[in-house]
Amino acid sequence: MKKFWKKQEKGFFCPKGTLSFIEWAGGKDILPRSAESLEQTQKLLVEIQKRSLADQVLLLSCDRDSEQCKLIGISPSREKPAIHQRVQFSLINKCLEEKRILVWEDLWRDELMREQLRHLKCKSLLLAPLNLDQKMIDVLAIVNYSSTGKPSRVIDFITFISSVLALSIQNVRLYSALKQKDTELKDWVTDVEKRIEEGTKQLLEREFQYYKLFEETNDGIIVHDGDGNLIEINHVLCKLLNYEKRELLSLNWNQLCPSEVLDDQISFFKQILNHEPVVTLETVLQKKDGTIFQAEISSHRVWFRGNEVIQSVVRDISKRKKIEENLRETKGRYRIFLDASRLGMFVIQGGVIQYVNDMFKKMVGRSEEELLDQPFFHFVAPEDRNRVVDCEMRREKGENIPDKYEMRIITRKGEKCWVEVHLRLIFIDGKATILGNMIDITHKKYIESHKFEIQKMESITTLAGGVAHDFNNLLGGILGYASLILSDMPKDNVYYEDVRVIAETAKKAADLTSRLLAFARGGKYQVKSVNVNRVIDDMLSVLSRTMDPAIIVEKDFEQNLWQMEGDSQQIYDAILNICLNARDALPNGGKIRIETTNQIIDKEFEKTHLDLVSGDYIRITISDTGVGMSDVTKSRMFEPFFTTKLARDGAGLGLAMVYGVVKNHGGVIFAESELDKGTKITIYFPRYVKEKLVISKKQTAKLKRSNRILLVDDEEIIRQVGKRMLEKGGYEVLLANNGREALTLFEKYKNEIDLVLLDLIMPVMGGKETYRRLKEIDPHVLVILTSGYGPYGRKDFYYLGDEYFIQKPFQTDVLIQAVQDLLGVSQQNK
Repeated sequence: MKKFWKKQEKGFFCPKGTLSFIEWAGGKDILPRSAESLEQTQKLLVEIQKRSLADQVLLLSCDRDSEQCKLIGISPSREKPAIHQRVQFSLINKCLEEKRILVWEDLWRDELMREQLRHLKCKSLLLAPLNLDQKMIDVLAIVNYSSTGKPSRVIDFITFISSVLALSIQNVRLYSALKQKDTELKDWVTDVEKRIEEGTKQLLEREFQYYKLFEETNDGIIVHDGDGNLIEINHVLCKLLNYEKRELLSLNWNQLCPSEVLDDQISFFKQILNHEPVVTLETVLQKKDGTIFQAEISSHRVWFRGNEVIQSVVRDISKRKKIEENLRETKGRYRIFLDASRLGMFVIQGGVIQYVNDMFKKMVGRSEEELLDQPFFHFVAPEDRNRVVDCEMRREKGENIPDKYEMRIITRKGEKCWVEVHLRLIFIDGKATILGNMIDITHKKYIESHKFEIQKMESITTLAGGVAHDFNNLLGGILGYASLILSDMPKDNVYYEDVRVIAETAKKAADLTSRLLAFARGGKYQVKSVNVNRVIDDMLSVLSRTMDPAIIVEKDFEQNLWQMEGDSQQIYDAILNICLNARDALPNGGKIRIETTNQIIDKEFEKTHLDLVSGDYIRITISDTGVGMSDVTKSRMFEPFFTTKLARDGAGLGLAMVYGVVKNHGGVIFAESELDKGTKITIYFPRYVKEKLVISKKQTAKLKRSNRILLVDDEEIIRQVGKRMLEKGGYEVLLANNGREALTLFEKYKNEIDLVLLDLIMPVMGGKETYRRLKEIDPHVLVILTSGYGPYGRKDFYYLGDEYFIQKPFQTDVLIQAVQDLLGVSQQNK
């Protein structure tokens, strides 16, 4: 239907001869005037109905844009429209298409219209288009319920009255639009007046508030232009500068500041005018009497009386500067006091460091700039960080947390340092603040750890020594009886080989216990002066045969190396074991370096190496570039039977034996190792000063012919097998199971006993006390000492020497040879 909505040429359907009707209608007060409402149009419709003898007159209207139909008038006014809305739209479109008055016959000829007309109750219809070129299209419809033919007089009447009706409708619409605009204009004027009134009121209030603030503030305020001309000032500034307002306004800003700061102030104001981010300026100003005072100026741009000017707030800060100076001096004094403290001091707010003293910086190894405004927990070791964070968060919440605990901090070098912190929560300016003191306890922790290691190793040493001693006693019986059997059994005996295997196996077991005893510092050794360089050279000549060519061995020996006192074989074995471990740590080749040097240990060095005391030492350093050890492995490396190798590759006694040998010789051993970086073993042996006094073999003894020997041992099996061995050598044997019983027998048969075979470890009365009492009875008594320990395995009989010592287990030939040697020496001396 939109194709029919075309704008018609200007004009209305106004036939000739309408003047008399208009005059008549005007006399009837029917024609609507521009100021009248739609009621006048309704009166005109009623008159049209009467004159056209119509059953119903409809005034239809349709909006071109929305295509919505609207009934704007009907006569009779209370009747229901004879044409419903859907058909109204079609009729309007038809009028727009034909652009003339249409009657029933014209409509009926249109097939589409015919279908719609069939549903209407009316039988006569006349349509007169009114306004076709407007946004709103208007059509007058004359309806009759019965057929009236073609009423020409009605058509003529409708023709000339339609222009009047069209004008009436336009007037109504124009009047309505004008009225609406008038209402909108009045509302707008009212709103503007209200806004002007409110704006004026607010402006006055703001001006009043500004004036009040301007005058009542505690700071001086001055308004000036870019050239420094003063425009407005408050009374505080006048009072501050000792001027009257009138005379102050006559001055320029440049006259208020000394010449030495003028350039700085001019630059400051230029930055303000150039919109640069400048906040305040601390400077000096001059009063009327020439007095100079320190001032703080805060400036910003403002609009004043239509011009952009500068408003500056001037504050006298002389007192504040004096206070700040006093505070700096006080802070400096306290800073000196705090920096002199041996405690690390710090202040934390919100987890961030706000203050540190010199000792704290020294502990962490960082400068003050690197520490301030940094989270405190960044310097706590990762393994302690969660615990410390949790404690301090709970402390800030007010929970009862201990004020003292231990933790580790990380230094610049990445090292971990143990500290003991003492913390206290206070509030500064409403903020939770932690005051802390920190004490370096790394050395204390080292001592505790070292003490624990010593106690652990002492416990293991005691256990290992006790086991080895008891095991040696058992082996004494096995090896002793095996050797007795072998001495009496021909080699072609069917059991000879079996007994020999038993004896050899017992010897191997005895060798294993000797290594345990070496760890327990109870192994047998021959004490003499030892040249360590020579021992190492001898060891390397053997070791080089089993060394992979990819492993380079370097040595750096002190040419005039001091001598040490000890068993060269045990020193040899200890260094060999360390080198073998170094070799095994180099599966893909590498380097082993052995160094010897003389070193004097002073008190300062002693503090960091707890086992050492000041004096002269021989230092042996063996390092490798191998796989290294973890901290866990390093902490257990000297424990007996601890090994990282397969069971078939070692029993885990090598380094345990090294530890025992070093300790047995009064030395100290240190180990340093890191995974994938290698291991370094450092050994310190005391320098040999003079020869140790030992029991001389040249004892004088009475010649005895009885060949009677007193055997003293608390183990029944050792007494019996020893008796059998000695009897085999042709000796008569007296047995005693403890020292007290031995003394009784010796006093009774002292003139018949040629020699005493004495065990050192016994209940009731030990070997040391028995030996002393025997010497009291007979100073020339010959004694052979025996023990599962070595002669220096226990401190309580260290002085006895090892000239006449046989370590258990022993064989028949060894025991008889020792007795014969000692008795032979005695007879020769005689």
